[in-house]
Amino acid sequence: MFFYDIPNLLAVLIILFAIYRMSLIPTGLFFFLGLFAFTPFILNDVLFSARYMPDQFQYFSNVQKLRHLDFNLVINFKLWISTWMLAIIPLPYVETIKSLGFFNRLIASSIIIWLYAYKKLRGWPLLFVLFYPSYLLYSSLSLREALVFMFMIMSVIFFLENRRLSALFVAAPLFFIKFQNFFLIIVFFVIHLCFTKGSFFFKYRYLFIICIITALSPYIMLIIELLNFYRLALYVEDGGLSDSYVAINTISDFIIIAFQSGPYFLLKPLPWEAENIFQMVQSFENIFIVCFLIWLFLKISKIDNGIATKWFVYIVTAMSIYGLVVYNFGTAARYKVPFMLIVVIGMTYELYLKHGHLILNKKTKS
Repeated sequence: MFFYDIPNLLAVLIILFAIYRMSLIPTGLFFFLGLFAFTPFILNDVLFSARYMPDQFQYFSNVQKLRHLDFNLVINFKLWISTWMLAIIPLPYVETIKSLGFFNRLIASSIIIWLYAYKKLRGWPLLFVLFYPSYLLYSSLSLREALVFMFMIMSVIFFLENRRLSALFVAAPLFFIKFQNFFLIIVFFVIHLCFTKGSFFFKYRYLFIICIITALSPYIMLIIELLNFYRLALYVEDGGLSDSYVAINTISDFIIIAFQSGPYFLLKPLPWEAENIFQMVQSFENIFIVCFLIWLFLKISKIDNGIATKWFVYIVTAMSIYGLVVYNFGTAARYKVPFMLIVVIGMTYELYLKHGHLILNKKTKS
């Protein structure tokens, strides 16, 4: 079955070579994108069992059905939409559990090329996106993660460019394939407007906050009850005992637990919590990511403190919301990837739009 994926690999390499010959990317970037096109071969059933991430089989089997013109898919709407999106990608074969990994590598490579050629992704941010291990991993498996990142980063880029209708249009598929990420993209839109001088939201930001609090006040306990229900379900699903579950009972509990959960979600699993080599690698990766983010925030704050503050508020908000409900280490590692990427790319791209600066090396150059 290995040979069925050779045409997929060759198709990806031919597309990359054509783009390289069009002078849209340099030799170094072409080399690494071509090298990483091989990664689907060395993951499933080589470095780990494909059943370590069992939802791959849902995407694989349903895309395979569509490619064989079998439209009888008994699946939920979210999976149905994702399956169709993957099925229309113009690569030839879906015959093994590794096949969709090549589809996702094509998506991931295309986004990196777009960011490099048209959005001035350079230097450290480019190296981060290119060599971020978790992004390379999840964009080489038979999952929807590459699609999720594509819609998230494009909507953020368009919104930063004040192409707001385009941003909402591109973000819309997230509503159907991963609603929580769609919600958190809308949160970013609101935070961005509240920090943008001259915007309607900026002018009336305090009134806006008061209106939101007033509107939510009658429903706050209902929201907390629903949150507790899902938190407990996920806690038990991850092996926790219901008797040891720490419930959210008041608004102060919600605020305290949210701010405690955010940093922990960003770092977990901690080194002493890792149960296998895979989790240990993820733990050290998390530490590196946090160090890189701290360095980047400090570097950008010296140029534009407003940009750094806004993105810091957003990443704290996103990680706190996810940290409230996600307990599983693998799920946490998977869910945080697109947010790390959009913060690094979005923050540096906004810096370029406002000041013409590119974060290249130890010295910030224009």
